[in-house]
Amino acid sequence: MNKEMNIIQSLDTFYPNFDGPVQVVTNYTKSMIKHDNVKVKVVVPKYPKYVDTLPLDIYRTKSMGKKTGYRMATPGRDGKLKKYFKENKVDIIHFHSPFTMARFLVKMGKKHDIPTVFTFHTKFRDDFERLLKPKFLQNFMMRYIMKPINACDYVLTVSNGAADVLREYGYKGKIDVIRNGTDLVCTDEARERVKEVNEKYNLENEENVFISVGRIVSNKRLDIPLNALKIVKDKGYKFKYLIVGAGDHENNLKELVKELGLEDYVIFTGKVMDRQLLSAHYLRSDLFLFPSTFDTASLAPIEAAAMSLPTLMTKGCATAEILTADVNGLLAEEENIEDWASKIIYAIENKDKMAKMKEKTYSEVYRTWDDVCDEVLAKYQEYIENYKKKKK
Repeated sequence: MNKEMNIIQSLDTFYPNFDGPVQVVTNYTKSMIKHDNVKVKVVVPKYPKYVDTLPLDIYRTKSMGKKTGYRMATPGRDGKLKKYFKENKVDIIHFHSPFTMARFLVKMGKKHDIPTVFTFHTKFRDDFERLLKPKFLQNFMMRYIMKPINACDYVLTVSNGAADVLREYGYKGKIDVIRNGTDLVCTDEARERVKEVNEKYNLENEENVFISVGRIVSNKRLDIPLNALKIVKDKGYKFKYLIVGAGDHENNLKELVKELGLEDYVIFTGKVMDRQLLSAHYLRSDLFLFPSTFDTASLAPIEAAAMSLPTLMTKGCATAEILTADVNGLLAEEENIEDWASKIIYAIENKDKMAKMKEKTYSEVYRTWDDVCDEVLAKYQEYIENYKKKKK
């Protein structure tokens, strides 16, 4: 980056809530401000009593409470934020969710001649269908989110599959794909803390440890590996399965574990927010199990790759685009329990091949946020120049 750049990164939620897009915005910003000539302001909703501790320039705009614990941004009522756009030169606005923040920022972009960029992270229609029963509400929300997406100047997605989904939603413009990265690094501390994981879960003598990491919600489909592991157990194999995370589907999964007779095999760890300790969980594991087809490009398999941990994913899903079957990961047929079981057994029985796969996973799947942001900043420069040409 040679030219100075003043960037807005924005999202309709932020800490204390924590999810994939929150990680993306945080890590984009951390990586971008490593460049001396790049300034980034993160514009997100205000959460009463929450105090930001990240060393970032975070602006909390006005917001309203919601029953879900999330806040709805109301930037249209924020005179101070409007004044910022009036008095400061902003080169580009990048929003990562298509709700109230997006609508406001598109207006600011049009008003002050600033190019706007949207990144599509989430299959919103799936969420709307899960959360909203009346069809007319689902359709209303789809129209609501597509308005700012269609109005922005440039669109990014995190996978080709995500681009396909956005096309299904009716978007007809150009889409650029920039894949995600991770902030996890295999450190000496993480290696040392593997002992902590062993002691906590009594894994010292376990040869086969599997893991899943993320929100425990129904669309993550963790019932698939659990049912597959019942087959693996019945064939006489020993293992432990760590389910790292929390969510509203956790009790349902615990009931399923009992039904399948897997109580001695499955461990629900709860959330692990300590990044070094999370790394240690990955390091202690032999295979990451990721059955979700909902995610457009989950960060978790890239985190696993940072620890040289291969992932078993569903063949054909968007997140699986980063894998080459039997080279840097494993792929199973969607909802085919027997195929999932056979791939897990393959990992158990082929330790030498899995060792080589670990090397490929690290070299081919792992990538840092610095790698990602070099691409993003280059794309910003291209967008800014193209935007200026269109205005002439």
